[in-house]
Amino acid sequence: MRISSQLLLTFLLNAIWQVALIAALAALGAWLLRNSVARYRHWLWAGALCLAFLVPAVTSSRVLFETDAQPEITFARESIAPFQVETAPPSLPETNSTIFPSTFQLNQTLGLALLGIYFGFLLYRIFKLIQAWHTTRSIRRHAVELEADRVVAEVIRRCVIEFGTRPHAVKVFRSETLPVPVTIGLFRPAIILPEPLLREGNVDLLTSAIGHEFIHVARHDYLLNLIYELLFVPISFHPAAALLRRRVRQTRELCCDELVAERILNAEVYARSLVRLASSAPPLRRLSVTTTVGIADADILEARIMSLLKKPELNTRWKKLSLVVVSLLLLVPCVAAAAFASRFDVETNAQEPAAQEQERKEKVEMKMREARTADELKEKMVSDPRIREEILRKKELEMEMRAVRQAALIRLAKINMDQAIQIATSQQPGKVLHCMLDAKGWEEPGKLAKDGVVFYHVIIADEANPGSTHVWINAIDGTLIRTEKELPRKMRSPEQ
Repeated sequence: MRISSQLLLTFLLNAIWQVALIAALAALGAWLLRNSVARYRHWLWAGALCLAFLVPAVTSSRVLFETDAQPEITFARESIAPFQVETAPPSLPETNSTIFPSTFQLNQTLGLALLGIYFGFLLYRIFKLIQAWHTTRSIRRHAVELEADRVVAEVIRRCVIEFGTRPHAVKVFRSETLPVPVTIGLFRPAIILPEPLLREGNVDLLTSAIGHEFIHVARHDYLLNLIYELLFVPISFHPAAALLRRRVRQTRELCCDELVAERILNAEVYARSLVRLASSAPPLRRLSVTTTVGIADADILEARIMSLLKKPELNTRWKKLSLVVVSLLLLVPCVAAAAFASRFDVETNAQEPAAQEQERKEKVEMKMREARTADELKEKMVSDPRIREEILRKKELEMEMRAVRQAALIRLAKINMDQAIQIATSQQPGKVLHCMLDAKGWEEPGKLAKDGVVFYHVIIADEANPGSTHVWINAIDGTLIRTEKELPRKMRSPEQ
């Protein structure tokens, strides 16, 4: 549960600034590519939308890897051979230590509220996407396959030749409910034409509509649009993500317009046809009602007309060079944003009173059992000399093993105690009260297991605030393993 909250909060709170950064970089790149062909700008916005999901996702996935990479260590307050230190030593040369990024702890109420709002928004977007999918399937069910028509067949044959699609791979349907042409179908693409367009019989309008939808089929825009919609759902709470999605739709239509003007119709003829086709669409048409792609998906008719009538000014070499520069401008900051992102978690509240009372009772019972066991052992030692000799032999053996372990610790530690204290005080300034060398994960006395960890346990008094701080430092590479705040006894609850 805690790992899930870490993942979601890290994704959500990092996405707030990462998505905004990606959208700003994409807008700058689109401005630099304003005189290039529309497909370059479409690739830019589509890549930015993918990065807007991937960068926060990669950032949050680091929580899993860091959690798996950190050894599971249970630190005991009573350990072997403690080394008492009165004062901190003078500053020493810096050591090569890698400090793990700290986790920002959010108030539990705030963290759960953020997660609740995010889940509510996420469920709403998923519901809207499922609703759009069902609407699209309904449109497909009510469409009727087009009867043989000489004009339409000639336009289709010309589009098949120009765009290299397989003959009979694309079916054409007619619908009385659709106001504009659309394309649907993941594996069996279908073009649906409105009935009024077919009845009008205008060759230029039919060529513009069918040619535009054939380009959607050739570019696999329906499949790509569905992928973009799925990537958009987790980040749909962000206004910058909505901007990226809208720009992807707009530049996609600009790409199709350019290809129609290059291969099928004269640009001016297609522009006039586009105006007439767009005027058939209802005003303020909601683009997210269905998952279809079509000629009226973008709400930038004026920009589309100007793009058709205006030719790009840059030559091919400068177009490609500018695309490379813009790609680097987008990718490099995204890599940096993923590397320097923060990690978030929810603070764990104190135990409930009932749980605290139960824990206190268990501690009291444990102490009573230990006291009874000690008394029984003393009685046996007095009454039975053999038991007394056995206990003394065990104590001697334990002291020998402790000495062996201590020698192994000194041999395994790569940094000395002064360096460990310097690293600890750099993280938590104050007076050093206690420092000791210890390890977790012995295979046998004097030999550490492969997953064992050698560490320094440093206790630092906080001069500004009451209490002390326990800091554990890796004795091999000087990394910070863990810090723990301890309140003074007078500020603790009776159960502590």
